Amino acid sequence: MQPVLLCADVGGTQIKTGLLTRDGRLAGAVTKTAARATLPRTALLDHMAACLLAAVPPGGVEGVRLAMPGPFDYRRGICLIRGLDKYGALYGTDLRAELGRRLAPRLGQPARDIRFANDVAAFALGELHFGSGQGSRRGVFVCIGTGCGSAFTLGEGLAPAGTPGVPENGYLYPLPLQGRRVDDWLSRRGLEELSCQALGKPMDGLALAHRAAAGDPGAQAVWQRFGSLLAEALTPVLDAYAPDLCCLGGQVTASSRLFLAPLAEACRCRNIRLACTRDTSLRAMQGLLALTPHP
Repeated sequence: MQPVLLCADVGGTQIKTGLLTRDGRLAGAVTKTAARATLPRTALLDHMAACLLAAVPPGGVEGVRLAMPGPFDYRRGICLIRGLDKYGALYGTDLRAELGRRLAPRLGQPARDIRFANDVAAFALGELHFGSGQGSRRGVFVCIGTGCGSAFTLGEGLAPAGTPGVPENGYLYPLPLQGRRVDDWLSRRGLEELSCQALGKPMDGLALAHRAAAGDPGAQAVWQRFGSLLAEALTPVLDAYAPDLCCLGGQVTASSRLFLAPLAEACRCRNIRLACTRDTSLRAMQGLLALTPHP
């Protein structure tokens, strides 16, 4: 069997793991497990290690690559997340050391080769090299799920810090939108609040999509409002950066037909190609191969 890397997309809802060859091919099925991101520190570390070990083949792996949400010190492997509804118990934790200790009995030496990258940056690079981003010169990539993540590409890689038109750190989530932050609207909790306002109870994207597909005008209106907010948030970014591609990822893209029209029109007027990824997690895992340097 060709040597493989154990890769994982560590999200707020699920941890998805897969085995990838060095050239980005998936060697087997992707495994999906509930993230249990609100567990206490030790239990959460044990759970993350168990998710990774469940995907290890009999022949072992060359190393481990993790796409993690920020804030995070990716070079040192230290989690800096706090004040969010995910992974707060890991604040200040050296994940390279803690996971390495838990993986070593099974993996041996490869447990010392654990590398980390921002989840959306990895998604952007995976999409750029393996998906709809191929051939793009300037790209804006946005993932909407538990929160709203973003990354900008220039040529074959990520746009360097200070690139004109790119917000600080490439982050869209803290920018203002309708009296709040982008992240407060373009996220799972944003959909829940919009549905609560319109329907009297919070609903997630899947439930809203089912109601909208069944002809519920209230649910359809929620998605239309969400789409308007998405276009309002991204239009100034598109004008500032002038990309040739805008690509969406994350759980919400499964319902894109219900909300994408306003953004599609904004992109059409600016001659920007709009795409939705086929598989956010796979692209993130593929992007890990190109993105993560040696520690």
